[in-house]
Amino acid sequence: MDPEERFERIERQMEFIVNQQAENSATIARHSEQIKQLGDFLLQTARFVEGFARRTDEHINELIDAQLRIDDRVSKLIEAQHGADERINRLAAAQQRTEERIHILINVVERYFSNGKRQ
Repeated sequence: MDPEERFERIERQMEFIVNQQAENSATIARHSEQIKQLGDFLLQTARFVEGFARRTDEHINELIDAQLRIDDRVSKLIEAQHGADERINRLAAAQQRTEERIHILINVVERYFSNGKRQ
């Protein structure tokens, strides 16, 4: 191989290396842009997730507050029902005593009129 062929060969190799370097630089630039876009996307996603978590937290707190209010109302209803049950039981007992006394009175009146045979 003469010096001119050697020079041309080195020139082709250098050109190949320069082209490879240019392609690598272009690939690196594309990858850098893609990495930047992915970073932006991740940042947007993180902001969305953060907002979603915050709103979910707010809704959960609202539900907990509502449940506490419902629990309080149910407790008051249970207390009121117990009071009503007690009053109904007292009323039933009083009704029973009244019925017993009326039966006694009826027996007395029947004996009075049947023994004396008054009509």
